[in-house]
Amino acid sequence: MYVEHNKFEITIIGGGPAGSTAAVFLSEIGFDVCLVEKRKFPREVLCGEFLSKEVIEIIKELNLYNEFLSLNPNYLKIFKLINDDGKEISSDLNFPAYGLKRSTFDNFLLNKVKKEKIHIYQPCRVNEILFNDNEYKLICSNQNSEQIEITSKNVIAAYGRQNILDKKLNRNFVNTKSHLNGVKFHLEKKYFKEFKKDEIKIFSGKDIYCGLNEVNDNIITVCFLENRKSNNLSPRENLIQFISESVNFKEIFDSDFEKSLLNSPIYGAGNIYFGKRKLVENGIYMLGDAARVIAPLVGDGIGMALQSAKLIANIFEKIKKNKISLSESYEFYHIRWNELFAKRIRTAALIQKLILMNYSRNLSIQLTKTFPQILSHLIQATRS
Repeated sequence: MYVEHNKFEITIIGGGPAGSTAAVFLSEIGFDVCLVEKRKFPREVLCGEFLSKEVIEIIKELNLYNEFLSLNPNYLKIFKLINDDGKEISSDLNFPAYGLKRSTFDNFLLNKVKKEKIHIYQPCRVNEILFNDNEYKLICSNQNSEQIEITSKNVIAAYGRQNILDKKLNRNFVNTKSHLNGVKFHLEKKYFKEFKKDEIKIFSGKDIYCGLNEVNDNIITVCFLENRKSNNLSPRENLIQFISESVNFKEIFDSDFEKSLLNSPIYGAGNIYFGKRKLVENGIYMLGDAARVIAPLVGDGIGMALQSAKLIANIFEKIKKNKISLSESYEFYHIRWNELFAKRIRTAALIQKLILMNYSRNLSIQLTKTFPQILSHLIQATRS
C-alpha cells in the first residue's frame, strides 16, 4: 500500500463553509494549511440553504461578493410562519439574505481555497487522529484506498454535525438519541401553483415543521425537521401526509406534488443532536456544526460556520503574534464562541421547542398575531 507523508502547521478536516473559510483566513495570515475533504464536489447535503447577513458580510470581507452575485442567488426579505390550523404570522427580515444551493455555495468557497494555493486532499477520509510529541498524525485514505499520513501541529475539525471521528474522540453526545431527523428536497418551481421569490415560508404541525424558500436555477428548497419518537412513517411519507393534512400547505403545490417528492433525491441526517458539545476535544478545535448545531428554524447554520471560521483564524493570529499561548487559546475560544453564539442558540432552541408542541405553538402564534413586534424581536435575537 502506497503511503504518502506530509507535514503542515494546521490541518482542517472538512471542506464545507466552515472549513473552506477557515482555510482561506488562516492562509492569508501566513499559516501553512491543508484541507481534507472526504467527498467530491459539488455535492448536496442537508441544509435550509439560507444565507444571512452574517454570511454576506464575510463574503464581502473575502472580496467574493461580485463573484457570489454571479451565481444568481435568490434575494429573500420576508419570513412567514403558518400553523396547521391556517393562522399565519409574518415579518420583514430587515437584513440582506439569499437562497442558494449548498452544492453551489460549497463549491464556490472551495474554489477560493484552490485559488489561494492551499493544499487540498479530496476525496480523502480521515480514519484516525493520533497525538504524540506535541503534534498530530492523521491517518487518511484516498479514493484508491491508498494511505496518506499528515503530520500537523494543530487540527481543526469542521466535518459537520456527525462524523465517525466523534465516536473515536469519545465525544459526549455520540450515544444520545434525539429522535430528530432533518430532510431536504429540491423541487422544480413548476410543481408549485404560486411561490413568491422573496419569501421564506415555514409550515408547522405536530412533531414537524417544514421550511421552503427559492434558491438558484428555479429550484425550491423543501427542508423539514421531524420528531420520529412515535412515528413509523418514512420521511417521504411523513412529509406527504403533513402536506395532505394541512390545507394551507397543500394549496401551494400542484396536483402532482406527491409524484414530484417521490421522484426527487432525498438529502437527510438522522438523530440530530442540538445539545451542548465541547468546543475543544483533545486539543482539536471544533468548528461550525461540529462545535454546535443550531435549530434550523432560524436559518443561521451557515452564518455560524463562517463567523466561527473567522474567529478561529483570529485566535491563531494571536497565537502567531505571541499574544496568547496555545493552552490559553482553548479558553479564549470558548469565551469568544459563547459571546458570538450562545444567545442565538438559546433563542433558536426555545422557538423550536414552542413550534414542535401543539399547545405552545398555537398559543405563541396567537400571541404574536396580537403583538406583531414579538416576531421582529425574535428574528433580531437570532442575529449577531
